[in-house]
Amino acid sequence: AELAAQTLPGRGGSSFCDLCGVVVSASEDCTPSIIYHCVLRGLERLLLSEQLSRMDGEALVKLSVDRVNTSSPHRAMAALGLMLTCMYTGKEKASPASRPAHPDPQAPDSESIIVAMERVSVLFDRIRKGLPSEARVVSRILPQFLDDFFPPQDIMNKVIGEFLSNQQPYPQFMATVVYRVFQTLHATGQSSMVRDWVLLSLSNFTQRTPVAMAMWSLSCFFVSASTSQWISALLPHVISRMGSIEVVDVNLFCVVAMDFYRHQIDEELDRRAFQSVFETVAAPGSPYHRLLSCLQTIHQDTSL
Repeated sequence: AELAAQTLPGRGGSSFCDLCGVVVSASEDCTPSIIYHCVLRGLERLLLSEQLSRMDGEALVKLSVDRVNTSSPHRAMAALGLMLTCMYTGKEKASPASRPAHPDPQAPDSESIIVAMERVSVLFDRIRKGLPSEARVVSRILPQFLDDFFPPQDIMNKVIGEFLSNQQPYPQFMATVVYRVFQTLHATGQSSMVRDWVLLSLSNFTQRTPVAMAMWSLSCFFVSASTSQWISALLPHVISRMGSIEVVDVNLFCVVAMDFYRHQIDEELDRRAFQSVFETVAAPGSPYHRLLSCLQTIHQDTSL
Protein backbone atom coordinates (compact mmCIF):
# COMPACT_ATOMS: atom_id res chain seq x y z
CA ALA A 1 0.00 0.00 0.00
CA GLU A 2 2.86 2.41 0.79
CA LEU A 3 4.42 1.64 -2.59
CA ALA A 4 1.07 2.31 -4.25
CA ALA A 5 0.91 5.72 -2.56
CA GLN A 6 4.21 6.61 -4.19
CA THR A 7 3.46 5.25 -7.64
CA LEU A 8 -0.21 6.09 -8.17
CA PRO A 9 -0.46 9.84 -8.94
CA GLY A 10 -3.58 11.96 -8.62
CA ARG A 11 -6.71 9.86 -8.92
CA GLY A 12 -4.83 6.77 -9.83
CA GLY A 13 -5.52 5.43 -6.37
CA SER A 14 -9.12 4.67 -7.27
CA SER A 15 -8.36 1.47 -9.17
CA PHE A 16 -5.98 0.43 -6.41
CA CYS A 17 -8.68 0.97 -3.76
CA ASP A 18 -11.14 -0.98 -5.88
CA LEU A 19 -8.68 -3.86 -6.01
CA CYS A 20 -8.20 -3.71 -2.23
CA GLY A 21 -11.96 -3.76 -1.83
CA VAL A 22 -12.21 -6.94 -3.85
CA VAL A 23 -9.46 -8.56 -1.77
CA VAL A 24 -10.94 -7.77 1.65
CA SER A 25 -14.50 -8.55 0.57
CA ALA A 26 -13.60 -12.04 -0.57
CA SER A 27 -14.25 -15.08 1.56
CA GLU A 28 -11.74 -16.30 4.14
CA ASP A 29 -10.85 -19.14 1.81
CA CYS A 30 -9.84 -16.69 -0.92
CA THR A 31 -8.15 -14.09 1.29
CA PRO A 32 -6.06 -15.43 4.18
CA SER A 33 -6.20 -13.48 7.43
CA ILE A 34 -2.64 -12.22 7.13
CA ILE A 35 -3.39 -10.70 3.71
CA TYR A 36 -6.69 -9.25 4.94
CA HIS A 37 -5.05 -7.51 7.89
CA CYS A 38 -2.09 -6.26 5.83
CA VAL A 39 -4.41 -4.70 3.24
CA LEU A 40 -6.50 -2.94 5.89
CA ARG A 41 -3.42 -1.59 7.69
CA GLY A 42 -2.01 -0.39 4.39
CA LEU A 43 -5.22 1.45 3.60
CA GLU A 44 -5.10 3.09 7.01
CA ARG A 45 -1.55 4.28 6.30
CA LEU A 46 -2.66 5.74 2.97
CA LEU A 47 -5.47 7.62 4.66
CA LEU A 48 -3.18 9.02 7.34
CA SER A 49 -0.62 10.10 4.76
CA GLU A 50 -3.37 11.92 2.80
CA GLN A 51 -2.54 10.09 -0.39
CA LEU A 52 -6.13 9.30 -1.33
CA SER A 53 -8.80 11.47 -2.90
CA ARG A 54 -12.01 12.29 -1.07
CA MET A 55 -13.86 9.90 -3.40
CA ASP A 56 -11.50 7.11 -2.42
CA GLY A 57 -11.97 7.98 1.24
CA GLU A 58 -15.75 7.75 0.91
CA ALA A 59 -15.43 4.40 -0.83
CA LEU A 60 -13.26 3.11 2.00
CA VAL A 61 -15.81 4.24 4.60
CA LYS A 62 -18.47 2.15 2.86
CA LEU A 63 -16.08 -0.77 2.55
CA SER A 64 -15.08 -0.64 6.22
CA VAL A 65 -18.69 -0.37 7.41
CA ASP A 66 -19.56 -3.41 5.33
CA ARG A 67 -16.62 -5.35 6.78
CA VAL A 68 -17.48 -4.35 10.37
CA ASN A 69 -20.77 -6.15 9.79
CA THR A 70 -19.07 -9.37 8.78
CA SER A 71 -19.63 -12.48 10.87
CA SER A 72 -15.92 -13.03 11.54
CA PRO A 73 -14.97 -11.33 14.85
CA HIS A 74 -11.29 -10.75 14.10
CA ARG A 75 -12.04 -9.41 10.61
CA ALA A 76 -14.78 -7.16 11.92
CA MET A 77 -12.50 -5.67 14.57
CA ALA A 78 -9.75 -5.07 12.01
CA ALA A 79 -12.26 -3.28 9.78
CA LEU A 80 -13.35 -1.20 12.77
CA GLY A 81 -9.88 0.34 12.86
CA LEU A 82 -10.17 1.32 9.20
CA MET A 83 -13.64 2.77 9.73
CA LEU A 84 -12.46 4.94 12.59
CA THR A 85 -9.44 6.09 10.58
CA CYS A 86 -11.77 7.04 7.73
CA MET A 87 -14.04 8.96 10.07
CA TYR A 88 -11.30 10.86 11.86
CA THR A 89 -9.37 11.75 8.71
CA GLY A 90 -12.44 12.60 6.66
CA LYS A 91 -14.79 15.54 6.46
CA GLU A 92 -17.42 13.90 8.66
CA LYS A 93 -15.61 14.71 11.91
CA ALA A 94 -17.47 17.25 13.99
CA SER A 95 -16.13 19.61 16.61
CA PRO A 96 -16.18 17.87 20.02
CA ALA A 97 -19.45 18.41 21.82
CA SER A 98 -17.49 19.33 24.91
CA ARG A 99 -16.13 22.53 23.42
CA PRO A 100 -17.83 25.85 24.15
CA ALA A 101 -20.95 26.38 22.08
CA HIS A 102 -19.86 29.30 19.88
CA PRO A 103 -20.83 29.74 16.22
CA ASP A 104 -18.37 27.74 14.20
CA PRO A 105 -18.32 27.70 10.41
CA GLN A 106 -16.63 24.29 10.63
CA ALA A 107 -19.43 22.79 12.71
CA PRO A 108 -21.15 19.84 11.03
CA ASP A 109 -24.47 20.35 9.27
CA SER A 110 -27.43 18.08 9.83
CA GLU A 111 -26.54 15.93 6.83
CA SER A 112 -23.07 15.12 8.14
CA ILE A 113 -24.53 14.26 11.55
CA ILE A 114 -27.00 11.89 9.90
CA VAL A 115 -24.17 10.21 8.01
CA ALA A 116 -22.12 9.90 11.18
CA MET A 117 -25.15 8.50 13.02
CA GLU A 118 -25.39 5.75 10.42
CA ARG A 119 -21.79 4.85 11.21
CA VAL A 120 -22.32 4.84 14.96
CA SER A 121 -25.35 2.60 14.52
CA VAL A 122 -22.92 0.01 13.19
CA LEU A 123 -21.02 0.19 16.49
CA PHE A 124 -24.19 -0.24 18.54
CA ASP A 125 -25.12 -3.22 16.36
CA ARG A 126 -21.71 -4.78 16.94
CA ILE A 127 -22.15 -4.52 20.71
CA ARG A 128 -25.56 -6.15 20.41
CA LYS A 129 -24.62 -8.92 17.99
CA GLY A 130 -20.94 -9.57 18.66
CA LEU A 131 -19.07 -11.77 21.07
CA PRO A 132 -18.35 -10.48 24.60
CA SER A 133 -14.78 -9.61 23.57
CA GLU A 134 -16.06 -7.52 20.66
CA ALA A 135 -18.71 -5.79 22.77
CA ARG A 136 -16.08 -4.92 25.38
CA VAL A 137 -13.76 -3.34 22.79
CA VAL A 138 -16.49 -1.33 21.08
CA SER A 139 -17.97 -0.11 24.36
CA ARG A 140 -14.55 1.24 25.37
CA ILE A 141 -14.14 3.38 22.27
CA LEU A 142 -17.78 4.36 21.84
CA PRO A 143 -18.02 7.19 24.43
CA GLN A 144 -15.05 9.12 23.00
CA PHE A 145 -16.34 8.55 19.47
CA LEU A 146 -19.74 9.94 20.44
CA ASP A 147 -18.17 12.96 22.10
CA ASP A 148 -16.03 13.71 19.04
CA PHE A 149 -18.79 13.46 16.46
CA PHE A 150 -22.09 14.45 18.05
CA PRO A 151 -23.69 17.13 20.21
CA PRO A 152 -24.88 15.32 23.36
CA GLN A 153 -28.57 15.95 22.70
CA ASP A 154 -28.26 13.98 19.45
CA ILE A 155 -26.99 10.78 21.05
CA MET A 156 -28.39 10.62 24.60
CA ASN A 157 -31.67 9.03 23.56
CA LYS A 158 -29.79 6.40 21.56
CA VAL A 159 -27.37 5.60 24.40
CA ILE A 160 -30.07 5.32 27.07
CA GLY A 161 -32.40 3.42 24.77
CA GLU A 162 -29.69 0.89 23.96
CA PHE A 163 -28.90 0.45 27.66
CA LEU A 164 -32.55 -0.34 28.39
CA SER A 165 -33.21 -2.49 25.32
CA ASN A 166 -34.31 -6.05 25.99
CA GLN A 167 -32.43 -6.95 22.80
CA GLN A 168 -29.15 -5.81 24.35
CA PRO A 169 -27.25 -8.90 25.62
CA TYR A 170 -24.49 -6.84 27.25
CA PRO A 171 -26.17 -4.18 29.41
CA GLN A 172 -23.12 -4.19 31.68
CA PHE A 173 -21.00 -2.80 28.84
CA MET A 174 -23.64 -0.24 27.93
CA ALA A 175 -23.70 0.83 31.60
CA THR A 176 -20.05 1.87 31.27
CA VAL A 177 -20.91 3.82 28.11
CA VAL A 178 -23.66 5.71 29.96
CA TYR A 179 -21.27 6.41 32.82
CA ARG A 180 -18.53 7.84 30.61
CA VAL A 181 -20.96 9.94 28.58
CA PHE A 182 -22.46 11.43 31.76
CA GLN A 183 -19.07 12.05 33.35
CA THR A 184 -17.90 13.86 30.22
CA LEU A 185 -20.93 16.13 30.46
CA HIS A 186 -20.17 16.84 34.12
CA ALA A 187 -16.54 17.63 33.29
CA THR A 188 -17.57 20.11 30.62
CA GLY A 189 -20.07 22.03 32.75
CA GLN A 190 -23.20 20.38 31.39
CA SER A 191 -24.47 18.77 34.58
CA SER A 192 -27.93 20.24 34.04
CA MET A 193 -28.25 18.12 30.90
CA VAL A 194 -27.43 15.00 32.91
CA ARG A 195 -30.09 15.89 35.48
CA ASP A 196 -32.69 16.56 32.79
CA TRP A 197 -32.02 13.29 30.98
CA VAL A 198 -32.25 11.30 34.20
CA LEU A 199 -35.57 12.88 35.12
CA LEU A 200 -36.95 12.38 31.61
CA SER A 201 -35.92 8.71 31.53
CA LEU A 202 -36.99 7.53 34.99
CA SER A 203 -40.38 6.16 33.93
CA ASN A 204 -38.75 4.13 31.15
CA PHE A 205 -36.49 2.51 33.73
CA THR A 206 -39.26 1.67 36.20
CA GLN A 207 -41.22 -0.03 33.42
CA ARG A 208 -38.43 -2.49 32.75
CA THR A 209 -38.99 -6.10 33.75
CA PRO A 210 -38.17 -7.97 35.86
CA VAL A 211 -37.94 -5.59 38.82
CA ALA A 212 -34.43 -6.82 39.63
CA MET A 213 -33.15 -5.60 36.24
CA ALA A 214 -35.08 -2.35 36.55
CA MET A 215 -33.55 -1.65 39.96
CA TRP A 216 -30.08 -2.59 38.72
CA SER A 217 -30.44 -0.33 35.68
CA LEU A 218 -31.57 2.56 37.86
CA SER A 219 -28.66 2.01 40.25
CA CYS A 220 -26.20 2.16 37.33
CA PHE A 221 -28.00 5.23 36.03
CA PHE A 222 -27.83 7.12 39.32
CA VAL A 223 -24.18 6.17 39.85
CA SER A 224 -23.36 7.36 36.32
CA ALA A 225 -25.12 10.66 36.95
CA SER A 226 -23.46 11.30 40.31
CA THR A 227 -21.00 14.14 40.88
CA SER A 228 -19.54 12.38 43.93
CA GLN A 229 -16.31 10.47 43.43
CA TRP A 230 -17.36 8.09 46.20
CA ILE A 231 -20.61 7.20 44.49
CA SER A 232 -18.87 6.95 41.09
CA ALA A 233 -16.40 4.47 42.56
CA LEU A 234 -19.29 2.09 43.21
CA LEU A 235 -19.95 1.46 39.52
CA PRO A 236 -17.88 -1.75 39.13
CA HIS A 237 -19.55 -3.23 42.21
CA VAL A 238 -23.03 -2.22 41.05
CA ILE A 239 -22.40 -3.70 37.60
CA SER A 240 -21.24 -6.96 39.18
CA ARG A 241 -24.60 -7.25 40.98
CA MET A 242 -26.64 -7.31 37.76
CA GLY A 243 -29.95 -9.13 38.26
CA SER A 244 -29.61 -9.42 42.05
CA ILE A 245 -32.31 -8.08 44.34
CA GLU A 246 -31.00 -8.95 47.78
CA VAL A 247 -31.18 -6.59 50.76
CA VAL A 248 -27.73 -5.19 49.99
CA ASP A 249 -28.81 -4.36 46.44
CA VAL A 250 -31.96 -2.58 47.58
CA ASN A 251 -29.98 -0.60 50.16
CA LEU A 252 -27.44 0.40 47.54
CA PHE A 253 -30.21 1.43 45.16
CA CYS A 254 -31.70 3.69 47.82
CA VAL A 255 -28.31 5.24 48.62
CA VAL A 256 -27.49 6.21 45.04
CA ALA A 257 -31.06 7.35 44.31
CA MET A 258 -31.05 9.62 47.37
CA ASP A 259 -27.65 10.97 46.39
CA PHE A 260 -29.13 12.12 43.08
CA TYR A 261 -32.23 13.48 44.79
CA ARG A 262 -30.34 15.48 47.40
CA HIS A 263 -27.45 16.84 45.35
CA GLN A 264 -28.71 17.30 41.80
CA ILE A 265 -32.37 18.25 42.03
CA ASP A 266 -32.83 21.88 43.01
CA GLU A 267 -36.38 22.69 41.97
CA GLU A 268 -39.33 21.57 44.08
CA LEU A 269 -41.31 20.64 40.95
CA ASP A 270 -38.52 18.31 39.89
CA ARG A 271 -38.46 16.74 43.34
CA ARG A 272 -42.17 16.09 43.16
CA ALA A 273 -41.83 14.65 39.65
CA PHE A 274 -39.05 12.35 40.88
CA GLN A 275 -41.21 11.01 43.71
CA SER A 276 -44.26 10.71 41.50
CA VAL A 277 -42.50 8.30 39.15
CA PHE A 278 -41.78 5.89 41.99
CA GLU A 279 -45.16 6.35 43.69
CA THR A 280 -46.77 4.97 40.52
CA VAL A 281 -44.90 1.66 40.82
CA ALA A 282 -44.27 1.44 44.58
CA ALA A 283 -46.02 -1.79 45.55
CA PRO A 284 -45.58 -2.72 49.22
CA GLY A 285 -42.31 -4.54 49.75
CA SER A 286 -40.81 -3.36 46.48
CA PRO A 287 -37.49 -1.47 46.21
CA TYR A 288 -39.44 1.57 45.08
CA HIS A 289 -41.55 1.51 48.24
CA ARG A 290 -38.37 1.37 50.29
CA LEU A 291 -36.96 4.34 48.37
CA LEU A 292 -40.06 6.42 49.07
CA SER A 293 -39.69 5.66 52.78
CA CYS A 294 -36.09 6.90 52.64
CA LEU A 295 -37.16 10.06 50.84
CA GLN A 296 -39.80 10.65 53.50
CA THR A 297 -37.06 10.47 56.12
CA ILE A 298 -35.13 13.18 54.28
CA HIS A 299 -38.18 15.47 54.36
CA GLN A 300 -38.72 14.83 58.05
CA ASP A 301 -35.10 15.67 58.83
CA THR A 302 -35.35 18.85 56.77
CA SER A 303 -38.50 19.99 58.52
CA LEU A 304 -36.95 19.70 62.00
